[in-house]
Amino acid sequence: MFPKLVFSDIDGTLLNSNHQITFETKKAILKTVAAGSKFIPVSARMPAAILPLIESLGLRMPFVSYNGALICDENNRELNSLTLSTELAEEICQDIENNYPELVWNVYSADFWLATDADHYWIKNEESIVGLKATRCRTVEEIAKLTAVHKLLLMGPTSKVDQYLPLLKTKYHQLAINQSAPHLIEITANKVEKSQAVLWMMNYYQVALEKTIAFGDNFNDLGMLKVVGNGYVMENAPQELKKLNFKQTLDNNHDGIAQILNHLFE
Repeated sequence: MFPKLVFSDIDGTLLNSNHQITFETKKAILKTVAAGSKFIPVSARMPAAILPLIESLGLRMPFVSYNGALICDENNRELNSLTLSTELAEEICQDIENNYPELVWNVYSADFWLATDADHYWIKNEESIVGLKATRCRTVEEIAKLTAVHKLLLMGPTSKVDQYLPLLKTKYHQLAINQSAPHLIEITANKVEKSQAVLWMMNYYQVALEKTIAFGDNFNDLGMLKVVGNGYVMENAPQELKKLNFKQTLDNNHDGIAQILNHLFE
């Protein structure tokens, strides 16, 4: 059955290793949208790091940012928003500085990105990937200037992320805490998850489960892949994810999305 909604993770899925949408993947997406589907990016990225990718396709499309904490329509208007208080965000960032010094913190509120003032490799690396610059702040108290927080992003060496992740999950059990990459920990409000955002979108557009598909390459895509009609795991995904009962496609450098979308027209 031809899908009405096509959900896709961005980094490692829609984008290749050079952080670009390949020509073949772009062509397949345009063909699918022209046939009546909605292609919906679902990402941990902030809106300002998603919109240029959408514009490069020459389309207007709804999108999910911050793993589902913020959902916007085709005109970049907010449809749904789940946030943390600035007080809690400040508390967590201070805790990171005091007890997890190998990690660096970032705070996101809609299209505003606040990061610790220290000159860290991890922040520079993220800036180069998303093509945006963080606003640096000297102290965590500056977080209070925000109205609300959509996401906290912690960055650090993989060994430290692996060590601290279970500790943070226990300490802040009331929040959604996920490892989106070997060096990244994302913290959002309770129940924020790509799966919940996808279900929300399915209800909003009144599309049946069997008319939806999704693409993903990492563990924070797992819930999304489970709740759609057909979930596709990229070849570049971790082995543990590929061992699960999902369909598979080529990796992000070999047009894995295009392979599946083109097959829909055969």
